[in-house]
Amino acid sequence: MRRLASDTPPTRAQGRTAAEGARSRAERDPAYREARAEYAAIRELAKQYPVAAHIRERRYELGMTQQQVAEAVGTSHSFISRVEGGHLPGLPVLQRILAVLDEDFELTIVERVSVDEEPQRSTIRLPDLVAS
Repeated sequence: MRRLASDTPPTRAQGRTAAEGARSRAERDPAYREARAEYAAIRELAKQYPVAAHIRERRYELGMTQQQVAEAVGTSHSFISRVEGGHLPGLPVLQRILAVLDEDFELTIVERVSVDEEPQRSTIRLPDLVAS
């Protein structure tokens, strides 16, 4: 039986796979190990709470703490922790959180139709509810 190139993981110039290289780097670099662990936790969170995972990931990318986000939003650290744990806040609060994370909020409504029809989508950009 002939072996296809897609049957084996791609190797780097050093003769090892990307996964092997990442494991090796994680062993040597504590910051890299921490980042890998954080993104693994975010991927797990996203399976059940995609909005919470998005907020946590964006905060991590910006290098902000939950306390910093809370202060900028005008809420408590424990509230931001609950949001990142899966609690979905009201739309005005969610919009303020996303604004602190340099993001806008859009809502897409999809009309339920039969399987053979293309659904009708309406995307709404919410007005700026954040006080100027």
